[in-house]
Amino acid sequence: MPEQLKDIKGVFYIFDWGTLLFFLFLALLLAVLGYFLFKFLKKWRLNRRTDRKEAVSARPFNELALETLMKIDPVEYFEKRKIKEFYFEITDIVRQFLTGNYHIDTMDKTSLEIIEELERVERDFNKVKNLDRYFSDCDMVKFAKLRPGLAEMKQKKVESENIIKEYLKRG
Repeated sequence: MPEQLKDIKGVFYIFDWGTLLFFLFLALLLAVLGYFLFKFLKKWRLNRRTDRKEAVSARPFNELALETLMKIDPVEYFEKRKIKEFYFEITDIVRQFLTGNYHIDTMDKTSLEIIEELERVERDFNKVKNLDRYFSDCDMVKFAKLRPGLAEMKQKKVESENIIKEYLKRG
């Protein structure tokens, strides 16, 4: 007589203490590693912030801006035909100065947004108007096809220096 064939049923799950303990140990190990990694990164970020603040607060921001501006030579940029780069650098220096002087974020904003922020904190309308004209002139070179001469580049550097010297808040 032929035997009847039956389906083989698989084992659904066999409880094994060794496997359970292995996975619990692995989870505990990952939790401990995650904790120490979190503590390390938190300490590293705090140290980085402290170092940056010490570097910034070591000297007044206006002196740093003027020193950086003095290192830029318009003749060198003009000869290498890097006029846009010159204007980007001088406006970045002025933006950093405005950030330190007025405690507003200027680095991720357009010129118009910077002027709007300054209108809220600066009471001298002429300063804001002059700064608006300065940024507009620089934006024409940076983003339009305007190509100034060497004399205009030197004048814009002097204008940047004057902004840093004159816009420093008194008191």
